Amino acid sequence: MGRLSFVGLGLGASGITLEGVDELKSASTVYLEYYTTPHEPRLLTEIERATGKRPVVVDRDFVEDGNRILTEAEGKRVALAVLGDPMIATTHNELRVRAIKKGVETRVIHSATIASAAASASGLHSYKFSRTVTVTRESVGRLTQAYHILHQNILEGAHTLLLLEYDTQSGEGVSPADAMAGLLLAEGNFKRGVVSEKTFAIVLSRVGREDAAKAAGGFESLSKGEFGEPPHCVIIPGRLHFTETEAVSAIFAIGESDVRGNSDGVLRTAQTLVPKYVSKTRKALDSVRNRLGPQYEPVVENAELYMKDAETFLANGEDEMAMLSIGYAEGLLDSLGFAGVVRIDW
Repeated sequence: MGRLSFVGLGLGASGITLEGVDELKSASTVYLEYYTTPHEPRLLTEIERATGKRPVVVDRDFVEDGNRILTEAEGKRVALAVLGDPMIATTHNELRVRAIKKGVETRVIHSATIASAAASASGLHSYKFSRTVTVTRESVGRLTQAYHILHQNILEGAHTLLLLEYDTQSGEGVSPADAMAGLLLAEGNFKRGVVSEKTFAIVLSRVGREDAAKAAGGFESLSKGEFGEPPHCVIIPGRLHFTETEAVSAIFAIGESDVRGNSDGVLRTAQTLVPKYVSKTRKALDSVRNRLGPQYEPVVENAELYMKDAETFLANGEDEMAMLSIGYAEGLLDSLGFAGVVRIDW
């Protein structure tokens, strides 16, 4: 009977579990893919030594197509070996779903993955990490989505893991300096106070390997660092517990006073927009106040009240109500313009 197994190899050449070794031994065919993660030169040798099987190295297109794998798995045992944990990649999960729909038995052998290892290597609490961001070569020059995810995570006091893409076929990828420069560029566009040259970050390189490296510090110093061969990831902490500060200080050999969270001083979106809208609306109202007859005093009064409400809601952290209130104030003034009562210059 056929079966398709997804076997995690962990973070390095010796990261495969005993269960994974047994699964590869029992497979008729073993495929190996590592198109997004540079591997140790001894990976193939280690797998062959441990399992007695010489894996067939396959590329991204082969796995994404999946037809040959699925066809073979209908009649014999096929194993797809991948670095990290197999189901972290959506491509593997999609292949598993296709196999299940074809009536092919599937099995997943889990292993260590960067998503958990990064927290362990950094000394930060794993449960305080929020949404992970993948920084690709295509996105690094316009990290709009990454910036907004980081912004939300930091407001919540959560840590953010940035996975930096590397394509083993082309030999090209995103360096830590590239990622930090992209975020600073996004900061220049959105101005939420999310990152600056002083933003404290952690860079982890080749986690789980014998040549693993790590560094911690501000963007300004890290962006000038040399971190060697990929893969790399960057952690941007949110709010730090004192035990995290102690751990980072010890692991990275820096003073506790140099270990900083990044949540203080970050502006919510409404904190940036509402004051601008209130100022613009108040200026527009002042410019037409003397040109309105007494019959429009209730409109002016309500516009002023809505502006005050917007500021009060913002101060109380009720951002949605603040945005709605200033929107109502603008709407009242717009209605005077639309009705031809007075020209409003915004």
